[in-house]
Amino acid sequence: MQYGDRPIGLPDLPRVHGEPVFHGVYRRHPSEFRVTEDLGFVPEGVGSHWWVLIEKTGVSTDEAQSRLANASGVSRKDIGYAGKKDTHAVTRQWMSLPEQAQIETGEIDAALSVIEVTRNQRKLKIGQLAGNWFELVLHGEVVGDLDARLAAIRARGVANYFGLQRFGRHGSNLQTARRLAQRDPEGRRRLHPKDGMAASAARSAGFNAVVAARIETDQWLSVALDDVVSLAGRGSHFSVTEDNIEDVMTRVGGGELDPTAPMMGRDAKTGAAQAARERHVLETDPSLCAWLTGIFREADRRAERVIPKQLVSDQQGSTLKLKFYCPRGAFATAVLHELGVLSESRA
Repeated sequence: MQYGDRPIGLPDLPRVHGEPVFHGVYRRHPSEFRVTEDLGFVPEGVGSHWWVLIEKTGVSTDEAQSRLANASGVSRKDIGYAGKKDTHAVTRQWMSLPEQAQIETGEIDAALSVIEVTRNQRKLKIGQLAGNWFELVLHGEVVGDLDARLAAIRARGVANYFGLQRFGRHGSNLQTARRLAQRDPEGRRRLHPKDGMAASAARSAGFNAVVAARIETDQWLSVALDDVVSLAGRGSHFSVTEDNIEDVMTRVGGGELDPTAPMMGRDAKTGAAQAARERHVLETDPSLCAWLTGIFREADRRAERVIPKQLVSDQQGSTLKLKFYCPRGAFATAVLHELGVLSESRA
């Protein structure tokens, strides 16, 4: 799985803090990979929509949505959610249903339960969340200074790489993007909704490639005039100017701000120098680059770094337990990658 000549899957991407300190496996069983969604607010308790907190085990968010629709007697398209959660895991997330839904707390089937039922004025929409809590169990061997690595991650964070799930099983989403680019080299056709995941995977591949190149040249957290930075964990962006550059550098060092990299589009949304540096990397895969810049008028910006909050660990023998919080859009596997060489092992 590559972008141009560069591998962009997590195992092949450079680490910020040096050589691996842990070798092992994770996700041996769904119960060893737990995700709890944080909306960042409390549902109002009144309104024309049911909001339900579900727990799913070993099924995708799409599958949980379908099962919830069947159980409540409504159409799947009328059920909203804030974001997709890991399939091979035990996850809790909110979903919204229309007022006519028949729903109550309890088990729907062996893989899906309704934990809480309340109401809200509006349907839950994609992106309407603050972040996620992760509780993970790793099995393996410590091969370096684990405590020092965890301290470095707490202080400086990790590269905000997209995890393998963004690219589909065996890179299938990226393969689809390449087929679409071959059929429409200049991206002139309107993107069909069913191809959205493929386009997202291609943009994510470009992002991973740019971030990796910055790490390799020791530019990961550097900023310059006209670069675009973001408020950590919030996504709001602004440009670096002569008036604020010293303050920006201080706040990047303190974890309040993050440098950004592109989610590809025609208009770079950053200064000419940064855009040129990024284009140098993005054009190493000319077919995907041309297709994406044709499809998307505007590029988006994504933080190059994520600092997991409240990271705690518990090591007992060959088992390492981790708990931490990441803002929306960040991948827990990016945190694991910074620890070392970890492979997924499903029971």
